[in-house]
Amino acid sequence: MTTPIKQRRGGLIRVKQYITDTKGHKVAAVIEIEELTRLKAMIDIIPTSEAWLYKNKEALESVRRGLKDAAKGRITKLKIDEL
Repeated sequence: MTTPIKQRRGGLIRVKQYITDTKGHKVAAVIEIEELTRLKAMIDIIPTSEAWLYKNKEALESVRRGLKDAAKGRITKLKIDEL
């Protein structure tokens, strides 16, 4: 039985089987070779220079909060000489 993983831009990655550690955490997934090709295409969308952000959950959340604040007009001018 395959398990679909939802993607933001439509489409699904079908996972045949998850590999778990001794605590039951998912650490890897077994997928069909066709799915690997689709997955590589999705990964290539994110530039290498920005990939670190998606690996750092704290930084990503901070950026998202900042973007939400900016969208609501909650911004201030940064004075570089005061840093």
